Amino acid sequence: MRYPRIVRRHLLHASLLLTLFAGSFPAATVASAAPRYLPLAEGNRWLLQNLEGSGAQTISVGRGTPGLVLRGLPGAGDLRVRAVGQAVQAWDPASRAWEPFLRLDAAAGTKYAVALSTAPLWRSLIVTVASRQAVVEDARGRTLSNCVRLTFAARKPIADSGLEELVFAPGVGFASTSVQTIAGPRELLLVSARLR
Repeated sequence: MRYPRIVRRHLLHASLLLTLFAGSFPAATVASAAPRYLPLAEGNRWLLQNLEGSGAQTISVGRGTPGLVLRGLPGAGDLRVRAVGQAVQAWDPASRAWEPFLRLDAAAGTKYAVALSTAPLWRSLIVTVASRQAVVEDARGRTLSNCVRLTFAARKPIADSGLEELVFAPGVGFASTSVQTIAGPRELLLVSARLR
């Protein structure tokens, strides 16, 4: 069937618009499907192990009243948390406010303060986003790339203890933790992650 010229022109424009519009969906899907550096969902669990000696640590996300609770993070105890984009905020009962906690969305070189009244190692910290392209090897020898590496400096140092570094792998979460203890530095590497 042959359409009049004006109808063919409108069909052509509609076809072009549909092609352009449809072409925008893959880009939108990719942007919204960016892997989280710390997937916060009830039941998520990371097992980290010290390869130089004994010791393992489990970090998990559970349901609290109200919201999510992060458990097992060095020096933090049970911490009420929420995701804001790629960043994670923590609730500070003393200030009755959400505080910056893990700015996993910040550019490399960014520095920010963390002051959580109920978390001993997190009371007075300066956090630096040291890298957004860190490469680490987990406890099983697997290479994790494009990781976010946070380093920590205490404004009021605690003798022989303190958080030194956290590394987060995209789509996985905790890849490694490093803390200073009375016995010296202790690095824990990811053994397994159970994510929902």
